[in-house]
Amino acid sequence: MTEIYERTPVRTKRNALYEIMLLVVFVFIGLFVGYFAGVFLVLFFIGFDINLLQSALSNPTANPESRNIILALQAIPSLSAFIIAPLFFMRFIARQSTSSLNSHKQIWLVPALLCALLIIAFMPLNAFFIEWNNQMDLPGWLDGIENWMKDKENALKELTEYLTSFDTIPQLIVGLVVIALIPAIGEELLFRGLLQPRVFRITKNMHAAIWITGFIFSAIHMQFYGLIPRMLLGVLFGYVYVWSGNLWYPIIGHFVNNGFTLLMIYLYKSKMVDIDIEGTSAIPMGTSILSLAFCATLILALKQYYFKNRTSQGM
Repeated sequence: MTEIYERTPVRTKRNALYEIMLLVVFVFIGLFVGYFAGVFLVLFFIGFDINLLQSALSNPTANPESRNIILALQAIPSLSAFIIAPLFFMRFIARQSTSSLNSHKQIWLVPALLCALLIIAFMPLNAFFIEWNNQMDLPGWLDGIENWMKDKENALKELTEYLTSFDTIPQLIVGLVVIALIPAIGEELLFRGLLQPRVFRITKNMHAAIWITGFIFSAIHMQFYGLIPRMLLGVLFGYVYVWSGNLWYPIIGHFVNNGFTLLMIYLYKSKMVDIDIEGTSAIPMGTSILSLAFCATLILALKQYYFKNRTSQGM
């Protein structure tokens, strides 16, 4: 199952660690360049109205133009840091082609659908971990840090609710591209495609590579109260990548996770469904157990399908 790692042109721990450090540098450069490019483009389209830009960033809900501005400032740095920068890293540092990310080129419809269904089935189970993570308390001597994290979490929640309050289908489509599609491609390319194989070169252990990468994937989002559930999601993407040998499957899963959530938010606020996917009510334990059983069944089906097709094709 580690054959996907064998295609990564890194042969020693030292080279792997060195490349990880360079990859981090490339990502930070991408963020820096992308942010300033985003600010310039936004200013260009709003007539270089700096006051409007400052208002959108300091008090988003007070200005109807804020959503487009913030989405642009999210999309452009994300493209630059998580897609363009890693591709530059692959081309000029790793000397690695994008085809090396996939040990199995073909994308099959059935496992793609099973992967999408697995991510949706995982949501009730992950909701249990979200609730548990939210109830975690730091020791008393860390009250200052805990209060800062809670304030940051609440501010981010308010901003997310504002950005996902879509009134029209075109707004939803833009949201799907910025919040679902770009992160799905970029984050899976960076974390599963590039980082995870290099962590494997260091640890020599497939499971350690998946879990360490999943933790980094979650920690990089700087959301303490979502650390565990996002890490588990990253771990799930990591195993899907190893089992399938094709990066497009975790990309599909990542897109479904973000996109399904956005779609359900839109349908709920449009009064088309009664399920509030953002609701804070506790998930019944029975629902979480059923979700676990369903996920286990889908995982077994996915693994069997992947290995069966590899064997039949002489892979």
